[in-house]
Amino acid sequence: MKHSQNINGRVTYTITLLVLFEVIRKSFGLEVEPMFYSLFPVMIFSYYIFDIFSFNTKYRYREFLISGFLNGFIFYILMTYYKETALILGYFLYTVVQNIIKCSYHSLFTSIEKVILLTDGKNPKLEEAIENSTKFCYEGSVDIGDIDKVKAMNPDEVIYPIEMSGRIVNEIFNLKMSGIKVKDSMVFLQEVEGKIDVDSLSKSWVNSAKGFEVLSSGVEQRIKRFLDILMSIIILLISFPFVVFTYFLVKLENPKKFFSNPAFFKQKRIGAGGKEFQIIKFRSMRLHNPEEHSKYAGKKDDRITNVGKFIRKTRLDELPQIINVLKGEMSFVGPRPEWNELGRDYEKKINMYKVRYAVKPGLTGWAQVMYPYGANLEDAKKKLEYDIYYIKHQNVILDIIILFKTVKVVLFGKGI
Repeated sequence: MKHSQNINGRVTYTITLLVLFEVIRKSFGLEVEPMFYSLFPVMIFSYYIFDIFSFNTKYRYREFLISGFLNGFIFYILMTYYKETALILGYFLYTVVQNIIKCSYHSLFTSIEKVILLTDGKNPKLEEAIENSTKFCYEGSVDIGDIDKVKAMNPDEVIYPIEMSGRIVNEIFNLKMSGIKVKDSMVFLQEVEGKIDVDSLSKSWVNSAKGFEVLSSGVEQRIKRFLDILMSIIILLISFPFVVFTYFLVKLENPKKFFSNPAFFKQKRIGAGGKEFQIIKFRSMRLHNPEEHSKYAGKKDDRITNVGKFIRKTRLDELPQIINVLKGEMSFVGPRPEWNELGRDYEKKINMYKVRYAVKPGLTGWAQVMYPYGANLEDAKKKLEYDIYYIKHQNVILDIIILFKTVKVVLFGKGI
């Protein structure tokens, strides 16, 4: 999936729209009210949800239609609250100016860079990452032994392998001094796809790489724990009717055995430090003997009940895990906790798999919003690449981004 979202463009665009929103307020003589300013973040969030808040592609005319609809909803609330019909004009002015700004910012913040791979052979993973990105144009690869050819191709950026001889290091240094951007393949994949190549990962790289501050920052950990407890209490209060509804929904899957039919599912998972704990979820599968079935649960697994399909899709099955969060076994955001039997197997088969145990597992995570449902060893490996990226870059801002992405996944079944 594409990861580059042009943060600078989004921040600048948000600030510009806030100024425009304030100009509308003053122009129509609206009093300063909490209602007015509380609608602005709602509007920005709706842009995000409906995918008109990024600068990855050229401006699309559908953005005008979608923003027109969303703005209409916001301005209807304002007209109702202020009883000012002249805001109809304000709505049209805001929508037109907002889209002119968006179109202009697309030209300013969206640029295509010519990229060359410096390699000693084929690297399909890097080639695919470049070709799938809207930010780069793949100009081909150049053999490490023919580095003089790079300048003649006049690239904007050169991607080089992590391990190089002393002569190649000097050549790349000369390229950088000539004004060409250079990046190693690990850094490039992080920036483009938001993941770290597990095959190239080593303990020495982790030791020397920037990041991983959350592992040694007591302040960050305390802030994260405070937010986990606060959010758990708030969500428990808000979601209590849904908890009761889901409980009876699962029990009624088999009305004849209402009292004996278990609503909850408990399973041993691997948490922080590799310690095992018992996760709690609403049961979404029919009762069965785990030894007689595959360890992997696919999307179309025949063990999933009709109710299970619904609560999985809406994530209602995850609600009981808030208890795990309150107990300190999980966090709201982190790598998803793996079933202990699968996890112990992955530890033997996947390079650096235990790195994911450095933080608490989460209700949702970077891998969950960046990669589709996984049901085999290769999927587990790819998800680990996103999990390690999260551990390396984790902070409060990234956690908030993941929570926003999760909302989008729940609503539309896809991330950004």
